Amino acid sequence: MFNYDDNIKQDISVAAYYLAEKGNSYDDLCWMLAERQLFLQNNFQKADQNSIKERAIKIYQTTPEYNVLCWLISEIDFILKVKQFKDKQKPHFILD
Repeated sequence: MFNYDDNIKQDISVAAYYLAEKGNSYDDLCWMLAERQLFLQNNFQKADQNSIKERAIKIYQTTPEYNVLCWLISEIDFILKVKQFKDKQKPHFILD
């Protein structure tokens, strides 16, 4: 998605590890990723539930590995945290 230095990649990997340790279901991870992708796509506006559901189904059908879902979610959270730091606004779904 973006060019990262090794420190940022490590931070994302650590966040992905902790997300994986939470033991969310595969379906939940697909939903989480869909929610974040649409938030970015919609210029930082929350998507409606039906749009999220449709995107989550598409993600599910591509069958990414569990750890890949965790990494992608963590990557988007990292991007949004950087934006939050600049804008002082935090989306409701960002994982701490």
